Formats: sequence, structure tokens, C-alpha cells
Amino acid sequence: MLRLLFRLPLPLLLVATLHAQTVRWEPGSGTLALNQLSELNLIFDQCEPSGTVALPAVAGLEFGTPSRAEQNSFSILNGSASRSHTVSLTYRVRPTEQRTVRIPAFDVITDKGRLHVAPATFEIGDATVGQSNLSLEAVVQSRFTLPEGQVWAGEVFPLTYSLNVARRYFYQLGSDLDWNPAPLSVEPWSKPEPLEATLNGEARISIFYKTRAYAKTAGTIPLNPATQLVNLATGTSTFTVFARPNLEQFSITSKPAELVVRPLPAPAPAGFNGAVGQFTLESKVVPATAAVGEPVTWTLTLAGTGNWPDVPGLPARSVSKDFRVVQPQAKRVNKDNALFEATLAEDIVLIPTKAGPYTLGPVTFSYFDPKTGAYQTVTTEPVTITVAPAAAPTPVSGEPKSETEKAAAGSSGSQPSATSAQPPATLPRDPLPPAASAGTPVSSSTLRLALLSSLLCPLLVWAGLALRRARLTDPRRPLREARHRLAATLHRLRSASDPDELAALIQAWQRDAAALWQLPAVVPTAGQFTSEDWAGLWSDSERVLYRPGTALPTDWLDRAGQALAAKRVPGFSAFQLFLPRNLLPLALLALACVAAQPVFAAEAGASAYAKTDFAAAANAWRETLKTEPTAWTARHNLSLALVQQNQWGEAAGQALAAFVQQPADPAVRGHLDFTLKGAGLQPAEIAPFIQPDLPHELARLASPACWQLALVSAVWLAALALGLWLWCAYRGRSSLKPVVGSFLVIAALLAGSAGLSLHTYGVLADARAVFVAKPSTLRSIPTDIDAPQKSTPLAPGLIAITDKSFLGWQRLVFPTGQTGWVRSGDLVPLWR
Repeated sequence: MLRLLFRLPLPLLLVATLHAQTVRWEPGSGTLALNQLSELNLIFDQCEPSGTVALPAVAGLEFGTPSRAEQNSFSILNGSASRSHTVSLTYRVRPTEQRTVRIPAFDVITDKGRLHVAPATFEIGDATVGQSNLSLEAVVQSRFTLPEGQVWAGEVFPLTYSLNVARRYFYQLGSDLDWNPAPLSVEPWSKPEPLEATLNGEARISIFYKTRAYAKTAGTIPLNPATQLVNLATGTSTFTVFARPNLEQFSITSKPAELVVRPLPAPAPAGFNGAVGQFTLESKVVPATAAVGEPVTWTLTLAGTGNWPDVPGLPARSVSKDFRVVQPQAKRVNKDNALFEATLAEDIVLIPTKAGPYTLGPVTFSYFDPKTGAYQTVTTEPVTITVAPAAAPTPVSGEPKSETEKAAAGSSGSQPSATSAQPPATLPRDPLPPAASAGTPVSSSTLRLALLSSLLCPLLVWAGLALRRARLTDPRRPLREARHRLAATLHRLRSASDPDELAALIQAWQRDAAALWQLPAVVPTAGQFTSEDWAGLWSDSERVLYRPGTALPTDWLDRAGQALAAKRVPGFSAFQLFLPRNLLPLALLALACVAAQPVFAAEAGASAYAKTDFAAAANAWRETLKTEPTAWTARHNLSLALVQQNQWGEAAGQALAAFVQQPADPAVRGHLDFTLKGAGLQPAEIAPFIQPDLPHELARLASPACWQLALVSAVWLAALALGLWLWCAYRGRSSLKPVVGSFLVIAALLAGSAGLSLHTYGVLADARAVFVAKPSTLRSIPTDIDAPQKSTPLAPGLIAITDKSFLGWQRLVFPTGQTGWVRSGDLVPLWR
């Protein structure tokens, strides 16, 4: 073999023959179509670019982002071996001017050093569509549609962009509309609206985009051209069984358009601040009568359609120096996210320091109305308020101190009584201190099982529940289950041959090994095992999973079996059922309903609330609810913090959750009524609890969880009473029959009250109940894509149950059977 190599010609022993490195344009000359996308290739022979290639600026030619391709070849010709390496950067170019375009020469840095690129020259001609020789403009064109005549500076006017294309060539749009609106202020474009029509016997399709705009300054404004890519079908390909359209992509530039803007007439009114459009101004003072020191709110609201981005604010107001003024920032609310339709409101709080009549207003606001072509001034009506002296302090003793006072008191009965003072408007109350958490209602199946179990021998049921609870709460139970699964996995590994099945079994072995050794890390490592045998097994399994082509050692299964046999886990002891926590499950359930639970950490929330940092208070109470969702005081306090931030919908949901968990608390009842009125909601399930009749008055004495416990206890009491009655009948003990009768009567009354109350609560007694806190959309499938699924608006204030969840979505089930998906953030769970 060595002799053969030495006899070969010398050229064949060369790996490659070096050629000169070059960089060139391909093609280097030719013709390009105006506004049609074409491709130019920058070819690197025997080299490749180092970094990004900086092209020179070329007037009339736009370059896109290049795509890279490489080609390597090896050939032997006449005993000589050669290797070729080529890199191609493909640029999509679009000519924007009909002229001769020249790409000047430039240098580029390559891995072989700096190389020179020769210039390239192209003639720009008219674009034609396919083989039809039709000009691009005859097939497709775009334009802006402006109002006829002139518009005023600041006047909001409709603006339409339309793309018109022959129907027989149109395939689809290639991009969104690209347009720089400066110097105009515009709203977002509407969704494209197609319209088909016949023009000169040819079917054409027009696509319209609509918006509104205004110009700040007067003069003639040429609109910037808009561009949009359009895919046209120029024929069909028949090389395959299925015909495919031949597509060409063109960049369409809109026709030139100009907007003539008239300046506003002079002179302008003294109070004119640049507002152009149609506006209304409203002034409201509440209350009209107050006492010294009592607040008076003066609200000024400006609403309408116009150049809102240039409206600086509301007109200034003047008040007497006898008032202390608290003035928050004005709030602007746009209508349906429209830029030019809004409402600007500002509330100032006036606190009078002296008694007497005062006049507030009038307030004037001047604007230019483009419809009438004249300035308009709106003026609010003046409002007179009466400030009474501050009320005198009430004496400590109710007895008159003199004969005159006694006489006055004695004769007061014959005089008409004074009008009683009206109580102040409702405000959010103080946060409640930590208290015992409420119990969570059990499912209907669990409740039925608890009722039917009363027919069995109480002692057997008691022992069975204690034994079951002991097994469930056994801290070594997960270890035994993991050890059992490990044995099954090793057995399956002995017969596994498929690589995918083998990888899945090794991953299952790793999960159970980590559980058996109680490794806390999410991704355990071999160093965390205290046993060298297990550490070695883990390292071998890691290599199999993450090093391709690595197989398990031949003795791995045997070593794994021996290690598992050596790892002992203590078995379950039946004597654990005699532990108090297992022996008295029903007693513990009762205590969970009425006894004190570990209180949640509310100090941070209460402290932040006292400092008026309502956002921090809300976050603190939310953290509490993540770990203890039945902490009803945290629900109540979170609702208070949300009300202070004007988040009425979620506040009503949290107040409702606090109510169903602790309906007997007066503060919780009053706050629920307050939040529902503030949110403007009146759920049919809640209204009877606000103004209760007898059944609802009975139901709100306890939470649904407590009524479920009462029902189970009543049935068990009846079962024990019947057993005692049978014992008395067999033993002839008639003296205990009155006691048995009393137990049966008590059990019947308690069961009837509990059953009626649970029926009264209805869906609120379901642990899966949720409250719709925000306006949302009910969807057929859990996705925000509107088409092709069906959807319907979902109003706040509805109550439903959830039966499924999926990636931040919850499926709602309504009492009517209606189902649908909604975002979890729009819901407030009442129990979870």
C-alpha cells in the first residue's frame, strides 16, 4: 500500500489547489423593474466575509437583509485536485426611481484580508406583471383619500388608504401598510375592509384602511408615500400533479397626495388654549349645603371630539380664600381607545373655614368649531352653596343645669322637632384584625358519603377513618411508594430495547431515586447522594441520557438492584391510628370550623394600609391568600385596599369571598353591600342576602362549610339515637326513651336547617365557585384568537363554577349548562 502511494503523481497528493480570492456582484449589470423585488448576489470565491458587510449607499435602490448560503466542492481534473469554497449573500432589492442605478466599488473585509468589489450598473425599467406585458400600475395601485377642499389646523378629519388590484392577479397581501404619518397626528388604522366591484368589464378588488388625523400647523402638507407588499399570481405551475400559482411580489407605493390646512381665524378669544373640535363643559357641586369643616366636591368635566393630544387641560377655577383647596390630578379617559374622543374630569375638594353663602363659577372654555368655522365659548352655570357654622359640642350630661334650661326643656315637646342630620356617605372601613380562617365546603360526593356512612356502625367507621388518615399522613409513605416504583422500573429495564423507552425508564428511575433519598433540589446531582453506590448509579444514568451513543454498563442493573435492596424504608404501623390527629377526624373538622387557626401574617398589610400605601397593602394580603385562601379577614382587607385604588370589580369579588366564608360578621356584610353598589353590580345570587328573608337570614348565620358539618353531625346524631332506641327496646330501659326522642328532634331540626341553608347558598356553597370581576369574553376554546371560534361578551358580576384549567385559562360552567373559557385574571375564586 505504501509503494502504491509513492508511485502516485505528485499533483494528486495535494489536498487543494489555491485560487485567487474574489468578491463580485452577480449579475454585475442588467435591467431591474421599478418597485419590483429582485435578488442580487454578492459572491465570495475562496473566502468568506468577516462580520457584517457594510454596503455603500445607493440612490434609488433599497437593500433588504441578506440571506447566506455556502457551497463546497472537490474535483480532480487531469491528475490535479482542486477545492472550491463559495459564500453567497443574497440581497432582495427594490428600485424606487426610474433611472440608471450604479452600485459603486467598495472594499470588504474577509478571512483572507481586504478585497475589492467592482461596481455594478443596472437600468431601471417599468415593472410588468408576468408574461402579460401589462404595467404594474394597470394591475395594482394605491392612493390616499382626503376630505374635499381645505381643513382647519387642528381639525380631526377622516383619512382613507385604498389598494385597488385586478381580481384575476391578486393572491394575497405581502405585508402590513407601511407609512410615516408625520407631521400628522393619527389614530391606529382600522382592519382592512375588502370590496369587490367591476370596472370597465374587469373584476377588481379594493382594500380600504381607515383612520382619523389632524394637522397642527397651517400650510400645504405633502403626505409621505405609503408602501405595501402585494403578492400577484402570474400563472400556474404544472410540473407536479397539483397546480401551483406562480407568485411575484411587488412593492406598491401610493400616489402623491397633498393636504391644504387653513390657519385658524384671528383674533382668538382670550381663553382659547388650542382646542379644536366639538366640546361640552359640565360643572357639578356636591353637596350644596355644608358646615364649616365639611368637604365640598366641585367636579368639572370636559368631553367631546377634537385634537385632544394638544388640549393642555381644563380651564382654571377661582374660589374664595375662605376655602382650603385639595386638588388632585385630572383624569382623562379615552372612548374605546380612540385618540380623539375623550373625557377629562377634575375633582377639587373645598373645605370651608367660614360660614356664609358662596358662589362657585361660572367657568368658561373656548374652542374652535371647524363645522361652523367660528370660535365657541361654553359657560357653566354658577352654583351657590351655603356654609353653616360648625355644630356646637354636645354637653356631657343630658340634664339642664338651670331653671331656664329646664323650662326650655319642658316646653320643647310642644315645638316641632328639628330635622335629623343625615349620616355621611359610606366609606371603606378599617381593616379587620387577624382571625380564624373559614372552612372550605366539601364536594357533593364527599357530603353524600359522610351522610350515608351514618348508617354503618359508628365505631367501625371511626376506626376505618382513623386508619385511612394514618396511612395518608404517614410521612414515610412517599418513600415506600418510590421504592416500589423503582423495583418495577428495574424489572422493565431488563427487557427494554427501544432507545426512547429506555430513556423514559431511566428518567423515571431518576425521579423515584431522588424521591427515595428525599433530595430537595429540582435537578439533583450525584454529589447529593450520601451513598457511593447510588452516586455511581446516578452518574452512569446521566451519561446515558445526555451523552449520545452511551449505553448502560452491563452490571448497572445488578448494582441498582443490590443498592435498592440495601435501602430499607420502615413499614406502616397500624398503631398510628391511635394518634389523636387520626382518631378524632370529625372532632378536628369541627374545631377547624369554629376554633382559632394560625393567623396569617397581616402586620405588613395593615401597616401599609395605615400609611395609605394601598398597593403595598393589597400585595401583602394577596401573599397571605396564596397560602391560606380561606383567611376571610385577608379577603375583607384586600377588598378595602382595592376600593381605595378604584378597582371596584375585584374588590366586590373579594368582599363576596369574605362574606361566604364568614357571613355572620356585620363588617363583612356591610362592606359587601358597599362594594357591590360601588361596582354597579347586583348579582341575583347575592341580592337576597343583602335584604334577607327568613331562609337567607338563617343561611347567613354560618358559612356553607359549617352547614355541611352540621348536616353530617345531625345525621350521625340521628343514627346514634336510633341505635340507642334499639338498645333500650331490647333491654327494656324505657327511662332513656325521652332522651332518645330529644336527640331525634334535635337531629331533625339541625338537618332541616342545614339542608335549607345549603340549598339557599346554591352555587356559592361549591368550592369551585368563582366571581367574574372584570368585563371579559367567553370563548369556545382557550385562546385569544377570534377566528374561527365563537365568543360572547362576559359581564362582570356573574357567578359560576370552574371544572377545568389550561395555561392561565379557566372553563366556566353556568347553572344553565352554558360553558366557555375565560382568562384566570378576570376571575376571583371564592374558596381557593
